[in-house]
Amino acid sequence: MEVVPSKSYSTSRFLRNVFPALLVVPALLPLIIVIVIPAIRTIYMSFNRVTFGLPDMFVGWDNYGEIISDKVFRIAFWNTILFSFSVVAGEIAMGLSAATLMNTRFRFTKLYIAMIMIPYAVTDVVAIIIWKYMLEPDVGVINYIVNGLLKLPQIQWASHPVQAWIVIITLRVWMNFPFSFLIIYSSMIGIPRELYESVHIDGASNWKGFYHITIPLTSPAIMVATIFGFVFAFRNFATVWILTRGGPMHRTELLSTYLYKQAFSFWEFGHASAVAIVMTLITFFIAIYYLRSMYKEMFVKK
Repeated sequence: MEVVPSKSYSTSRFLRNVFPALLVVPALLPLIIVIVIPAIRTIYMSFNRVTFGLPDMFVGWDNYGEIISDKVFRIAFWNTILFSFSVVAGEIAMGLSAATLMNTRFRFTKLYIAMIMIPYAVTDVVAIIIWKYMLEPDVGVINYIVNGLLKLPQIQWASHPVQAWIVIITLRVWMNFPFSFLIIYSSMIGIPRELYESVHIDGASNWKGFYHITIPLTSPAIMVATIFGFVFAFRNFATVWILTRGGPMHRTELLSTYLYKQAFSFWEFGHASAVAIVMTLITFFIAIYYLRSMYKEMFVKK
């Protein structure tokens, strides 16, 4: 004799299996509207000729071929790689140094930590504009110090590629290193003090304690800071756009500024979408590489 499930049992089974998923829908719906749908639209446009006043036309891989053959795109690509790795290296170096110094726990540590976090509390655009006026050749306070007080030649910060790169990378490191500091310092204060005391009893120097204890135990945090730092740096737009707009002669052009010009100066939305897909894929694969390295460091070696 076949047993027919009761209505109440079917209802309870539905509530147990489906209802929890329905509760997640309100949280996922904004993500679908803001991220998933625009991403699908971007992928669509990257394979089509899309511009104002003309119907969309499927062109396949032509948009990707045209941007790759564009000399400015290649310059922007290598500039972005240089910019990203330089900024991440500077952020990690400064963040690790500041975290190590604060971990010594001297007087007024909390005050100094608050001062370190000030650059991260300022909006990017506001900070960049302030620095832009400080670097103005005629009225900027930095050139006043260099030219007026130190009697050195006036520096055109944005007109020479090397000087422009120094300013852009330094400014970006200054603005973002508090994020790396916060992650690394949070991991560092969790290291038991007894470990350092034991190595000092054995006669090891502070440097050996730092190399053999601090670095290995904070390496996961350093890896996380590296991943986020690279993603933030790779898609950075405001720093270069406000200071140099990619000049002089595209020497400070980044993929983000190249994308912006393709979309809103030349109205080539297909080309801009192709650049966006390329940037997404690059950051994805680099993030996967770092995550795999972190996984091997944390689990495989153990």
